[in-house]
Amino acid sequence: MNGLRIHLVGICGIAMGTLACMLKERGHRVTGSDANIYPPMSGILAGAGIPVLEGFREENVDGAELAVIGNAVSRGNPEAERVLNRRIPYLSMAGALARFFLSDRDVIAVAGTHGKTTTTALLSHILVTAGEDPSFFVGGVSANYGASHRLGKGRHFVIEGDEYDSAFFEKTPKFVFYRPRHLVLTSLEFDHADIYRDLEDIEIWFRRLVQMVPSEGHVVYSREYANLAAIAERSRSRLNSFGAGESPFGWALAGHCDESAALDLVHPGGTARVDSPLFGDYNYMNVTAAAAMASLLGVPWDAIAAGIGSFRGVRRRMELIHDGGRVKVFEDFAHHPTAIAGAIRNLRARFPERVLWAVYEPRSATARRNVFENSLPGAFAAADRILLKEPYRPEAIAPEERLDIEETARRIDSLKGNSGSAAVFANADMIVGEIAQNLDPGKEHVIVIMSNGGFEGIYDKMKAALRDMPN
Repeated sequence: MNGLRIHLVGICGIAMGTLACMLKERGHRVTGSDANIYPPMSGILAGAGIPVLEGFREENVDGAELAVIGNAVSRGNPEAERVLNRRIPYLSMAGALARFFLSDRDVIAVAGTHGKTTTTALLSHILVTAGEDPSFFVGGVSANYGASHRLGKGRHFVIEGDEYDSAFFEKTPKFVFYRPRHLVLTSLEFDHADIYRDLEDIEIWFRRLVQMVPSEGHVVYSREYANLAAIAERSRSRLNSFGAGESPFGWALAGHCDESAALDLVHPGGTARVDSPLFGDYNYMNVTAAAAMASLLGVPWDAIAAGIGSFRGVRRRMELIHDGGRVKVFEDFAHHPTAIAGAIRNLRARFPERVLWAVYEPRSATARRNVFENSLPGAFAAADRILLKEPYRPEAIAPEERLDIEETARRIDSLKGNSGSAAVFANADMIVGEIAQNLDPGKEHVIVIMSNGGFEGIYDKMKAALRDMPN
């Protein structure tokens, strides 16, 4: 199948852009288009020598032998209409991955509401460290490789199993296309309110996913989620759980410093001490999940420990983006209340004496809705100051479904018993100004900025504002 002329409609998303680079690496002639060409993917695609056209036009797909249509593309898009009208063969991103990269590999899928990106990247790195030469596809940039993918020659392909739908012509989760031989289930809560009615609606697809794993395959699932246990235990595969309490694989914190955490990982053969640069209970669960699957695949525990110790994380997942001594700034992808609470709790435990600023932008389709209006205020309990940006593009959400961000701030103050601890701002510049003007020079501070999008460039703006401040 080498040498096809393949055009990607909506190429600048991280998954589509990563696929484009993989196809180019395999020898295909790849082009793409998007409404907006933006970093980091614009730079990655340019570095890979992939031409990207700004804007969608019918003629962009002319000459293509195959089109890959992203899940952000809807009917009415001129390129999608041309593909349909001209009968150009087309696939979704997930369908293209399955066709070109997964059919001859042992696929290890990592699925769940939280932790799947970090767990996928860490498991991949453990297998690389162990000399297994795996391939991987991650929904974020692995800091060890500076990339979201790797094409190895080994039998394993580790892939993030996203539950979001695939395309306008395939209203099924992406993970359905991956047909995993092995499966890690990290967590399961309600999310993606734009495509799922409720948690039960999502659970249907996870039950179907578990049924795809062969009886000789492994399913590793979190014991912390009762619904996952009920789903996994209907499988005919080899089952192992992980977490606190009575599980075949578990973890205990042996100690930590500012740079790493020492963990005792319990497994069927005993206990292994590992040092991890990841912090927080939720990350210790990710470490345990990755270690459990690697062990079941036959990786020795010394190699597992080496992989965990040398793992540098995933960009935008609790990534330290500024360290001025007196002020540290972290960037995190958290947008679900559980993830927000975990990120803030992690930093409070790690820096108990610092003033903790939590900056949050409701940006995802679910975060902008009022489905989590009751649980969101409590997620900020461990922060000292909470700066909320007005939701991204509120006009895209029906008025009766929108998150009331002002009411959220009021409820945060009420829960904390501290009027003024939470405030709402119209844009990123106002947030940066508020922080820069109110950093107490006699105290140390830690700032976490949480969004699953660009947040109006706040990350660079925050670093620029702090750069000239005295340490």
